Amino acid sequence: MTMSRATRPSPPTGQGRLAEVLASRGGKAAPEAPFVIEHREALIYMLCEAAELEHGIMCQYLFAAFSLKQREDEGLTRGELAAVDRWRKAISHVATEEMLHLALVHNLLSAIGAAPHFGRPNLPAPAHHYPAGVNLTLVPFGEQALQHFIFLERPEGMEYEGAEGLDMPAHEAVPLMAERDIVPQPQDFATVGHLYRSIEQGLAHLSEKFGEQNLFVGPQRAQAIPENFGWDELVTVTDLASAQQAIDTILEQGEGARGRWQHAHFGQFVQILDEYRAMVAANPNFDPVRPVMFATVRRCEHDDTVPRIGERVTSRCGDLFNVSYELLLQIFERYFAHTEETDAQLGTLADATIALMLRVLKPLGNLITTLPVGPEYPGMNAGPSFELFYENDYLMPHRDAAWALLEERLREAANFCGLIQEIASEQVAGELASVHKALGDVADSLAGRFAEWGATSRFARDAEQEPSSDGRAAKALARRAGALARTVASADGGGTSTKRLVSLFSAAHAAFDQAGNREPAKRLLESVLRPLAEAVAGKRLRARTNIAAQGGADNAAALDGLLWALAQDATRLLGRWRGDPQRRTLLMEATAALQDLS
Repeated sequence: MTMSRATRPSPPTGQGRLAEVLASRGGKAAPEAPFVIEHREALIYMLCEAAELEHGIMCQYLFAAFSLKQREDEGLTRGELAAVDRWRKAISHVATEEMLHLALVHNLLSAIGAAPHFGRPNLPAPAHHYPAGVNLTLVPFGEQALQHFIFLERPEGMEYEGAEGLDMPAHEAVPLMAERDIVPQPQDFATVGHLYRSIEQGLAHLSEKFGEQNLFVGPQRAQAIPENFGWDELVTVTDLASAQQAIDTILEQGEGARGRWQHAHFGQFVQILDEYRAMVAANPNFDPVRPVMFATVRRCEHDDTVPRIGERVTSRCGDLFNVSYELLLQIFERYFAHTEETDAQLGTLADATIALMLRVLKPLGNLITTLPVGPEYPGMNAGPSFELFYENDYLMPHRDAAWALLEERLREAANFCGLIQEIASEQVAGELASVHKALGDVADSLAGRFAEWGATSRFARDAEQEPSSDGRAAKALARRAGALARTVASADGGGTSTKRLVSLFSAAHAAFDQAGNREPAKRLLESVLRPLAEAVAGKRLRARTNIAAQGGADNAAALDGLLWALAQDATRLLGRWRGDPQRRTLLMEATAALQDLS
């Protein structure tokens, strides 16, 4: 998931049976008849439809990419992992280009004087919201997902049945509006390409009807530009020729020029499906997908059959993803509907969207697909649900207020992330640390502009009274260390070994209390205090050696190995505290005890 424009990988032309069938059929039939666009309002309506489709399709691709496994310890061989990594990168790259298409649609909207449109229905899309042949829902990677993606991206005139249970058979679309209608209504289209070719013809017709200068009345500065987002193809729309160029980019990247689809999104999905089928045929046990299912944080307002996430930490992480995603849309809306912003301030908004995508949504999406849905669905993990909590086009019309509200919501999201870290496992809390920092960094980047219009962030004034993010994290560590100390104190008395472990825990806890540096404190907690507390309490050992509780000599050997690893960790930490004799003495005592025990 990257915003900067990278050189698109050139996948080999599909060589499988599916590719051969499609090559024999693709791009041969005549295009569908364009539907009627007689007024500017009808053109705006259909461009908003296109924006929703690009938006929803992008979410589908990201969900599938997040669902793929990422490590050999998830049951993949090195060769299999290389193929899966290639698929994930290809799908993520396609999703990035869908965001480019979304930006181009907004440039078209701005060019004809319309407002941006980032609203869309929650997925799965409600029945009848789009034509029968367009169904948007979130599906993990696999045969069904790939067939669905191919169906959505197929060129006009190409026969393809799509995914069973998801896609309706292709049909001949019938224009629903008459030339004398004034109120726009949903138009029937068989493919996404059909939608854009109708928009293309509508632009040409209205340019002729109104005159180009009267159709393209929007301010050029209200559009996205390559300098802010890194896409060379991000054309500024000022006339019919540039509007045509924008549509050509969308069509060529999506379905491909007619008859030449192999390197477009459509062709890339054909190639991935061919490779996937070949690998399954070679190894029926090949499974590149985490056990991910689509479930939502809250009840789906138009489909009661959609499962809900029941596990608390997973649900909170899902909420954090959705709030961060909503913030992304709000910042995009402000970028396209800005008022007094300078070029530098617009650059800050663009940078904020990229940071949210790469540093917040991407790690959260990968994390959520490793977390359980809940006890109602044993063995199943969740995925990012891309929920929007109310219908809103995210317009905040006044600059000073808009930036203040955006910063406020980012701070709230960062605080919420900190609360999740307090109740999450050490591993999940560690993965959320970078997300926490990223949210704060984006908020700081916005607040850094306030002085340019004579404002001050209220959070800057509160910083002296409120604990910093580092301070809050240190308090959370202290609370967890205190809980471990209570576990050790409440454990039943034992033999000499247990008493020595308790003594060692006390020495390590004293070193922890003296650790003003957050990173050593965190490592002491995770690598020393927690496994010692579990050893004293007789619970499963969960340190980095991942040793399961065993009996007899095996358990003693496991404990010896664990303690030796802890001693090495503690020895490495000594180097950080050379200038502090008190801390060094405490840690030396803990290290000596560890080495003695092991």
